Amino acid sequence: MRPHPSANDEMVSFKEQVAADIKAIFLNADEFAEEHDLNGKTCLCNVQSPTEQEMFQQGETYDGYEATHGGLIIVYVSREDFGELPSEGQTFTLDGEYCEVFQASDERGLLRITLHRNHS
Repeated sequence: MRPHPSANDEMVSFKEQVAADIKAIFLNADEFAEEHDLNGKTCLCNVQSPTEQEMFQQGETYDGYEATHGGLIIVYVSREDFGELPSEGQTFTLDGEYCEVFQASDERGLLRITLHRNHS
């Protein structure tokens, strides 16, 4: 936690503090993040594979296609490190495995990329 600024300190905006916290805490290799290959680019990110119960609680479902089943993967990565937000429906590789972008959003510099991975 940062101490309160003194009269000589510059005020840091909330947006600046959130951006700093993304790298310092959530995408810190000593805390939550790990290196993964995202579309051929190595980035520190947080990769989650929610359970079916967690997906149901969040209102996210994935039915797959006939004769296939799959899994949902959520990747959190810094926009600064990864770059442009991918498009829904785009092919995306995670550690060399092909997936499809289901949803993608930019949450104040933190990209949330929801991927579907199909298995037949």
